[in-house]
Amino acid sequence: MWVDLGGIEAKSLILSRFRLDGGTMFGQVPKSLWSKCAQANGSNRIPLVIRALLLRTGGELLLVEAGMGSDYTPDEAHRLGIELLEGDLRAALQAEGVDARDIGHLILTHLHFDHSSGVCIRDAGSTLGPALPRARVYIQRTHWEKASAPGPLESGSFRPQDLAILEHMDLRLLDGETEILPRITVRPTDGHTRGLQMVVVRGNADRLYYPSDLIPTLAHVRPAYGTAYDMWPERLAEEKMTLLAEVLAQDGLLVFVHDPRTAACRLGQGSAGLRIRSREEI
Repeated sequence: MWVDLGGIEAKSLILSRFRLDGGTMFGQVPKSLWSKCAQANGSNRIPLVIRALLLRTGGELLLVEAGMGSDYTPDEAHRLGIELLEGDLRAALQAEGVDARDIGHLILTHLHFDHSSGVCIRDAGSTLGPALPRARVYIQRTHWEKASAPGPLESGSFRPQDLAILEHMDLRLLDGETEILPRITVRPTDGHTRGLQMVVVRGNADRLYYPSDLIPTLAHVRPAYGTAYDMWPERLAEEKMTLLAEVLAQDGLLVFVHDPRTAACRLGQGSAGLRIRSREEI
């Protein structure tokens, strides 16, 4: 379902489903609280998705996130509880009537493998190549530098093959807030990982916010809810509160990258503070 924001249309794509330990997805929040938001299985894993965003404007197609891809060993797929849908990014796009060669722009919010490994695909000869051969790719320079030389806390989050493929694509390293296409802007943040860029779409009729892992699920709208993967939790909380205030003021559509049940929401102000006014499909 395409949502018309006014001159820009948006559509979400679930590229894959997987499971992670519930405690890691909710950081310091005790299970007695987060279990009300997500149901864990016997291994304490909760269901998650990769929800990409497809934008159409002025004859251009722009994709936000490439997803996990399908280049995993059986052991890796089992460990992550991966349930691939169509097998790769190109197949997921084709299912929506979109040819991968028609994607002219790709925004990667950051290079953690669950968001970026879909850029890689193996051909019949088992050689890795780009899934979106004609796309111009946008990443914050500070994040590219972090991914190229990660510290010990993040080294397992990046896959060297992703960076190798991206180096052979039309890669654009950005320095701060940038308008990618008219009224489609990225803004850097640092709380989750240095240089993660959220996406803000300012349509003529509506605004859309895609914060990626700054607010990965509906539950993470709560100020105290973070993840164990956040490199700078205090900064993340500050960035989150600033963003939520803007989303509320603009009555914007807030899209969640990892929530398996809620694609997006609109916020309201209640007597106890911020509230979820409505859940939205996109």
